[in-house]
Amino acid sequence: MILLKKAREEKGFTVRKLAEISKIDQALISKFENGNRIPTKKQIQLLSQLLEIDIKKLLVAWYKVKLEKNFDFNPFAIQAITEILQEKGIEVSNNKQKEITSILDEIEILKQKLTSLK
Repeated sequence: MILLKKAREEKGFTVRKLAEISKIDQALISKFENGNRIPTKKQIQLLSQLLEIDIKKLLVAWYKVKLEKNFDFNPFAIQAITEILQEKGIEVSNNKQKEITSILDEIEILKQKLTSLK
């Protein structure tokens, strides 16, 4: 998560120093910053306090990473998410849903093109 790295650097901490004060392994912190691992919610809360990052902002970034790594955002998944939101009383307009689906379709096409270039 780039947000963690930026905040760490702004505080003037090295990865080693942050590892020392957080009691989180140095290699793990590097993996968090490089997007190779996802911190736990407890680690996010601790890092938010130590690095003085707004917890809401950091949690949104954390959930985005978790969702991107764990879900295939295809039209069916989008519809399922939309239905879950509606069941919880959160309305998502059809126009926004179609716009999101269109963007995700384009992303999927680009991913396929990039894969074929390898």
